[in-house]
Amino acid sequence: MVRERYTRQISSLREDLLRLGSMVEQALLRAIDSLNTWDSTAAAQIINDDVQIDDAWRALEERTIHLLATQQPIVASDLRLITVVTAIAGELERIGDYANSIARRVRRATRRPSFVTPPTSIKEMATLTVQMVNTSLEAFLRQDSALAHSLTQSDERVDELEDLLRAEIITLAKSDPEKIEAAIDMLDVIHALERSADRATNIGERVIFLATNSVETLN
Repeated sequence: MVRERYTRQISSLREDLLRLGSMVEQALLRAIDSLNTWDSTAAAQIINDDVQIDDAWRALEERTIHLLATQQPIVASDLRLITVVTAIAGELERIGDYANSIARRVRRATRRPSFVTPPTSIKEMATLTVQMVNTSLEAFLRQDSALAHSLTQSDERVDELEDLLRAEIITLAKSDPEKIEAAIDMLDVIHALERSADRATNIGERVIFLATNSVETLN
């Protein structure tokens, strides 16, 4: 009876982590949409909703601590899962913060007298970043180390796009000093996307550890 309850708790941890992942992925998608449409109302809603992500993350942290404190001894594979869930939840919470950051930049940009139109390449970067978050969660669901390894190629492309976009926006700001503040907002958006992609590769590394019990670096 006790063991059955423990098994349910372990299974529930996985489900809660995937639910948090879905919330974060949606926040990132909505933030990117608000950037494409300059929708300050949508951006404000994303900022307000960030507290739900934080609450879900804290609840998951508390559950893992409770599980460790009340279920002894824990077999090595379960202990590995619990520590990986905790680490991935932290990475997801940070991605949620980056979505929040993008939304804040959008809201700020709409209040400026001039703004920088998002360069076309930012759509590729944003799409890749969301795909990476999705892939990292899928890899966790399947405990698929090969899928986790596939994140490396996408991360390299995101880094290339970041360099190209930064150069493009800095050139624009130099040619039109009135747009310097707006350009800084856009640079912050690009940075948030790049950091979100990095966090996705961090999740991939945790999945590899969970699946193979070996530590690897993907980025």
